[in-house]
Amino acid sequence: MLDPSEAAFHRAASACKMLEQQSIAIAHLRDELADATRRNDWYHVQFSEMIRILARDTRELRSTLICSVVSDGSISTQIIQTLLRETPDDLREMEVAAP
Repeated sequence: MLDPSEAAFHRAASACKMLEQQSIAIAHLRDELADATRRNDWYHVQFSEMIRILARDTRELRSTLICSVVSDGSISTQIIQTLLRETPDDLREMEVAAP
């Protein structure tokens, strides 16, 4: 059996070892969090770019459609207004795509 001072020393040494292990675990968690944040930022940039391109392509397709309809013959003002009308989805896409 250990005397009280040796027992206290072993408990203190055990506590120090446990604190060191916890410090290492916290450092690993901080590294993982930093990596996750970087990945999140990268995905956000990629998604924003895809939305911007999609909004641009949608506008180009709308223009192509209008030109195609106009070249087929007469077209009413109402049809042109319908084709030019931006929907709430269009506006949201442009807001998301804006840097």
